[in-house]
Amino acid sequence: MKSILKSALVASAFVLAGANFSAAQEIKVGLSLAQNASGFDFVNGMYETFKAEVEANSDMTVDLVYAGALGAPNERLNQMRRGVIQMTDAADGNYATIHRDVQILNMPYLFSSEKAAWTVFDGPFGQALAEDVRKKTGIRVLGWWESGGFKHFSATRPIKGPEDMKGLKVRVLGPLATIPVEALGASPAPIAFSELYTSLKTGVVDGQDNSVSVFNLVKLYEVQPNLTLTGHTYAFGPLGINDAFFAGLDEAKQKVITDAATKAIAFNRAKSREVEAAAISFAKDHGVTIVELDASAKEAFRDIMQPAAIAWLKDNVDTPELIDQAIAAAKAAE
Repeated sequence: MKSILKSALVASAFVLAGANFSAAQEIKVGLSLAQNASGFDFVNGMYETFKAEVEANSDMTVDLVYAGALGAPNERLNQMRRGVIQMTDAADGNYATIHRDVQILNMPYLFSSEKAAWTVFDGPFGQALAEDVRKKTGIRVLGWWESGGFKHFSATRPIKGPEDMKGLKVRVLGPLATIPVEALGASPAPIAFSELYTSLKTGVVDGQDNSVSVFNLVKLYEVQPNLTLTGHTYAFGPLGINDAFFAGLDEAKQKVITDAATKAIAFNRAKSREVEAAAISFAKDHGVTIVELDASAKEAFRDIMQPAAIAWLKDNVDTPELIDQAIAAAKAAE
């Protein structure tokens, strides 16, 4: 009787173990924005596309946690590294805190267009950088998404060339943004994003740089009469997943995730281009003067901003030789 009971218990244990092993995995994703945040479909919609694809093609589930409920971006990034959550929408600046070489792709005027940026990110340079991120941080980069596209300068006065930046107080964050602004003759000010609108309204600063989507998000059209499409820095984000989690999946589920990521990135890039076009029209309709620069004006900005950034990068990244490689890859993509 004891032998029969023991056999039954062992059999039950194997059944339970098998059930646990085959149970559907949950992918928890921490997001910054509230669900249905207006004008930011290119971020939330990207993860919603990923969720739909994963759940349609596997027994895995994707839990999207909105509105920063799981903490600030850097906190969520570290939660992903530890496996507390599996994914998050941390962007380029957040990743730079754990992998300094990522900053190279923030070099002013590195990319001539969004499509050129995509070519570099999807090509050998982007793939090699993604693999280095995986090895050094434990985050597998499934692709590179667009965070609103290029950043542009807005100010209290029209900016038509580098000389118009002189004497302005400009809100920018991080050395790779402040040093090029100083090279233009402006005074950088590290003001928190939450204080940006008030600081512009009260004259604490005269200008700022962000994508047009962000410009509209916080209603800067109310306090900034001029927006110049300088397109000086391309904003992006790695679509990352905890590598240990990914490695623990079978090949079929790994393929579901990589295929879903490909579709999510495609959605993001198309939507980001659509959103920016609408955002420019929206700003115009709200009284903002949009200044578009010709090639010679952009070159004048690049000739001042890029060398200053390169000099800083050479002393502040782990693999300085990647600077020239990135420039070569970007030039080939033009």
